[in-house]
Amino acid sequence: MRWITSLLLGCLTACAPDAAAPPAERIEVAPDAFALLPCPGLTNNRPCALVIAGGKRILFGAPGGLVGGLSESDLRQLDAVMVFSLHAADLEGLDDTRNASWRAGRDVPLMAVGPPGIEDVVFALNKAYEQADALRVVEEGFPPGGFDAAVLEARPATRGTKVFDTGDLQVERVAAGYLVTYEQEFRALLEGCGREPAGPIVESEVEVVRIGCDRTNGALAWPLSEPVFVTNPSP
Repeated sequence: MRWITSLLLGCLTACAPDAAAPPAERIEVAPDAFALLPCPGLTNNRPCALVIAGGKRILFGAPGGLVGGLSESDLRQLDAVMVFSLHAADLEGLDDTRNASWRAGRDVPLMAVGPPGIEDVVFALNKAYEQADALRVVEEGFPPGGFDAAVLEARPATRGTKVFDTGDLQVERVAAGYLVTYEQEFRALLEGCGREPAGPIVESEVEVVRIGCDRTNGALAWPLSEPVFVTNPSP
């Protein structure tokens, strides 16, 4: 992995700008709703959705162009990024998300969850932007969230691992992607577009909203064109 890390460092340092998030239309989600919001402006049709539930915001997928579809408020409040695979098409927006969310005022390191190897990617990204982070502070002053909040933190996830849990909101890595459970009653399965079979994913007594790369087994297909409410807000 050393040569991959070196290549990534060189490319990012030479080619990748410190991207700021463009203005995005704000989609209101009630506190008691469980919503999957699309990521407009993507440079490809790879999986991408912002999940809002229980006061948390988790980004699923990191394709190029995604920050253009997120408001500054959503960027500032991001709790984690779930990466589907280490293919370039699924990672091209991770550095933009890191930088744009920090610029928007994120005040804690951002957790990046993904397959084993995500640690090398995160290390390379943080290393690539070390000098840019410091120069920004010198030129613009300390950002609202502080200097230490710039970094990404890696969490590798294997099949069957619970990677996020606040009690009411849980995320588990499964064969085809990530299973999101809210209030133990509402579930959404967000599938990647890799080689792992979609097959039977979960046994559940409640309906599972499924989003994948095709429409088999009743799945919605990427990319999302409009919000999907797994549970609607109370009247």
